[in-house]
Amino acid sequence: MAEQIRQAPVELSAIQDVDPFINPGLTTIDFSATAATRPAGMVGLLAVLEWQSRQRAGSPLALIPPPSQAVRDCWQAAGLTEALQEFCRWPAAAAAPTVPASVPLTPLARCCHFRDASDVERMLSEMEYGFMTALSGYASLLGDVGETFTELITNVIYHADSNGGFALAQYCEYAAGPVIELAVADAGIGIRNSLAKNPDFAGIESDCAAIKQAMTDGVTSAGDKYRGFGLGYAAANTQLEPTRSLAIRSGNGTITLSGNGAIQEETSQVAYPGTLISAIMPL
Repeated sequence: MAEQIRQAPVELSAIQDVDPFINPGLTTIDFSATAATRPAGMVGLLAVLEWQSRQRAGSPLALIPPPSQAVRDCWQAAGLTEALQEFCRWPAAAAAPTVPASVPLTPLARCCHFRDASDVERMLSEMEYGFMTALSGYASLLGDVGETFTELITNVIYHADSNGGFALAQYCEYAAGPVIELAVADAGIGIRNSLAKNPDFAGIESDCAAIKQAMTDGVTSAGDKYRGFGLGYAAANTQLEPTRSLAIRSGNGTITLSGNGAIQEETSQVAYPGTLISAIMPL
């Protein structure tokens, strides 16, 4: 098979930045131009790489790491360096043994491949420790952030029909101000196919319509009126503050909800193999 190299974008940050990697013939990912990464790009990439591994029968992809030491330090701090090794041939010399104190992010739950409730408990314990130590000034947000993170993760475990998913929660000081970012992704069946298990939602016409339906409390593939509050909770939590945002991508659809209630709908030619969610909470 001919080698197919994909150049990663300068910023692997937004929910659409993983599109170049959704290619079953991909053999190498080149991060030589990448100067910035954020949680949505990181976990979105990991879920696509899991999907790629199924297409390639487990054969790992080659990886050309970013030359920027600052980017590699952020990857190390966030746990992406370690997580990538499940799917990529990572050059040993690129992995830094320690993370400099100058890295502008604080992981609240490092990048990981979660599979069950025990993983959720471990990530929440890690988050609690982060809030009580490095982010003690924001400790009052632990319940708010932790509950949203839990809902997004358990939604994958119970509804994605996948081998778990990938998650990252972090605090970062950007030029525009400090932000807490949560990102969760999976390479499962997607929201539309999941809802179709419930006869009440079997006729949904598009991925965007399915995402909007799933953001309503009580809507679930299980057909149980006491379930289906995961994405609904995340949507309601987003609207507690006007600067917050929630972006959900599944299949060909993306819905972005702003804290002021505005909804943006986008249809992509490239179908995301599963679901990717990014919740951003400026402080």
